[in-house]
Amino acid sequence: MIYFLAHSDWILYNSRKEISKNLISQHSFEVTAITPDGEYKDKLETFYSGMQLWDINSFKLIDLNGIKKLRMILKNLNENDILHIFTLKSGLYALFALTFYQNKFKIVLSITGLGYLFSKTFISKVIRNLLRFYMRFFFKKKIDVLIFQNEMDEKILSKYVNFQNKSYLIRGSGLKLSNFELKNIENQLSNEIKIIMCCRLLKDKGINEYVQLAKFLNDDKYKFYLAGDVDLGNPASFSKDEIMSMTKEADIEYLGWIDTGSDLKDYDISICMSYHEGLPRIVLESMYIGLHTISNRLPGLIPIFDNDDNGKLISGNNQAHYVDAIKEFSKITDLEIKVLNSRNKISNNFSTEKISNDLKMVYEEL
Repeated sequence: MIYFLAHSDWILYNSRKEISKNLISQHSFEVTAITPDGEYKDKLETFYSGMQLWDINSFKLIDLNGIKKLRMILKNLNENDILHIFTLKSGLYALFALTFYQNKFKIVLSITGLGYLFSKTFISKVIRNLLRFYMRFFFKKKIDVLIFQNEMDEKILSKYVNFQNKSYLIRGSGLKLSNFELKNIENQLSNEIKIIMCCRLLKDKGINEYVQLAKFLNDDKYKFYLAGDVDLGNPASFSKDEIMSMTKEADIEYLGWIDTGSDLKDYDISICMSYHEGLPRIVLESMYIGLHTISNRLPGLIPIFDNDDNGKLISGNNQAHYVDAIKEFSKITDLEIKVLNSRNKISNNFSTEKISNDLKMVYEEL
């Protein structure tokens, strides 16, 4: 049995459900979700062999009762089971829950990004120093395999915890390509260019920078949109009131959560200004749908972009370079060729089937 664990049901729904379904239907695995009882619980049941509800308050930075509840669940796993944990935060919960418990099952931890713990805030630095010895000790004893989405995260975390066990580089979490429809390219170059940023509403996702960009490009030709939900369980999250105030001031239309598979094709340019992330799923989705995609130069994205792709990487979130890239969009003459090139690249390297096959090999080698 494979157990997928995450501290949010959204994580196992948004970017793991198709992986689970493929592992079950194509590779004959059984995959059970261990997740809080959230709004996506009923939808998850369609994609997993079973579910175990984990009583945790995701709005707390650390929920001690949630750790106790998780320990009770994990004690029931068997010797031949594999626990696959998604996100570093969920991994820390699992390590705390397994303290002083000799687990017989194997543990795989997928690092989808180093997150708040490795941000540059004073509090995160203090927490990181406090946890370092603990993480070094228990990563060595508990974690059998680490999976990274880019080489930089692998280098930083492996050094931080002095990890000596196996690690793999598996880029992305897989896209179910049939869920994403190619936008109508002929209508893309219009009098009004629609620019969207779609992400969790965290400070390290570049929300402030996006607001400044919208203020600078105060031109009727460009219409700015922001999509995403607040994440009150994350210390870096904006509040809903802050988002409403910021977007109103910059004349950005706030959309809340959107279904990127069906809604993203209505926009022209996708912006990603995140400061640290494994491999932003929204960038892959945007490029596959056909949006011109402009992103901060994150390590996981460097192998994806070249001159033939429908987008551009911006070093250090340089505002002036974003402005130039947006203005140059209207001058692109071979847009359809660039769109198809990016679409083929995503199809060949980041499909659900590709990622599922990679995970299957990891499981079989344990």
